[in-house]
Amino acid sequence: MQKSKLIPVLVIVFLSLSFMGCTEGVNTTGQIPEDQTLVDDASTPDSPETDAKVYNATLKKTAILDIDNGYSLKVLEINRKDGYSTLSFRKDGYEYGTKKIFTGRSYDVWDPEDQFIIYSIELDSIYGNSFVIDLSYTLKPEIYLYVDFPGPDSERKPTVRIEKDSITRNYVWEYDDRQFQLQARYDKEAYELYSQRTRYRDWVHFVNDPYDDAFISQITLQMENLAEEAGYGREEIPYITMLFVQSLPYVSDSVSAGYDEYPRFPFETMYHGGGDCEDSSILLAALLYDMGYGVSLIELPGHMAVGVKGSDDLPGSYYDYSGTKYFYLETTDSGWEVGRIPTVYRNTEVRIIPITDGYPEIVIDFAGSGRHDSRFSYIDLDIEVENVGSEKAKDVIIYTGLEATQEGMVWDQVASDQISEIDVDEAVSYKISNLKVPVGETYRIGIRVVGSNTGAEYVYSDWHVS
Repeated sequence: MQKSKLIPVLVIVFLSLSFMGCTEGVNTTGQIPEDQTLVDDASTPDSPETDAKVYNATLKKTAILDIDNGYSLKVLEINRKDGYSTLSFRKDGYEYGTKKIFTGRSYDVWDPEDQFIIYSIELDSIYGNSFVIDLSYTLKPEIYLYVDFPGPDSERKPTVRIEKDSITRNYVWEYDDRQFQLQARYDKEAYELYSQRTRYRDWVHFVNDPYDDAFISQITLQMENLAEEAGYGREEIPYITMLFVQSLPYVSDSVSAGYDEYPRFPFETMYHGGGDCEDSSILLAALLYDMGYGVSLIELPGHMAVGVKGSDDLPGSYYDYSGTKYFYLETTDSGWEVGRIPTVYRNTEVRIIPITDGYPEIVIDFAGSGRHDSRFSYIDLDIEVENVGSEKAKDVIIYTGLEATQEGMVWDQVASDQISEIDVDEAVSYKISNLKVPVGETYRIGIRVVGSNTGAEYVYSDWHVS
């Protein structure tokens, strides 16, 4: 059994601060290549338009493929079951978008300014172990075009400074007719580590992500200092913070991430300088929760907002959840006060997601192969158990069985040794060999993961006849 930790501790440095007065088939054969990245120069297709070569690449998960002229891509995720891979698109080592691509389909990759098609890619196949893909790509002539930037005489003051290993953002907003400013520097490597993290996790984990703890606390500390310098008391800090988040520009996922639904961790939203309704709501909820306020996320049709726990004498609209009043707070535009619900979202069905302490969330993935003799079929499995929650999973045991059609019966089963803990974003690999079922019998693979603080997580395959 092997354990691989994916995300190290992240460090974000604030530079300075000052007070200034929205919503195919898979190839399952082949051997795992030894190399991390393998690129072959294929024949040139007969094309009167581009006369461009098609290149083939064999890539493992986390591999980086250099394209040309500073462009590259990185393999973030490989999902054999659903037939897709998630790729990170880069220019000069800086990620400007990600996308989920499916086998047998061609995709155009645009430049960071979304003006030219730089190259096209196609996911040709996914190997049976879900760790390797075959990819083909074609360069476009536009890859050699350059975009003109404003000259030194431009009067526009930049709000972001991009350097080799970091970016610095300048945030400016107003509260009570006073202007505040906050400047922060972000390490690009830290952002790249975030980009590798799965988005398939409960909303709560985005808010109280342990890797964001120090970062969020730094922001709330800065807000306290800003309020004090401006002569405001502690009761004003949440409102200064609320106006700060509302001041961030709306940036849709399709622009910043390459596809429509891509919730971001607070660090990523701050790094990009804005986000959509989900991103800004997650950020504000994280800040208020760190300040000790009772908060929730409010999920509406195609929208998300924040709920702030309030007393009976607080005016405005609220939602009652198990006896707690959560007052509505819009995050995507300035001018919205606590308890004011936009007309379009009134009288709509909502889902209240209270922000609680962290807890583990287990995701199970597996791939298998089989063989048989005259009496039995033998099944070998590669199982990966990952904790995508916001707290360590403890005392974990993986139970695997070949289930029979009769409920509660199995043909064969095995349990792993107890795993003392699985950290946040840590994956455990577990191999099983020679689970057997009599030839001609019907079975399916069932995997159940149980921990002392996780409850039970269960996945299963389709039914098969051995």
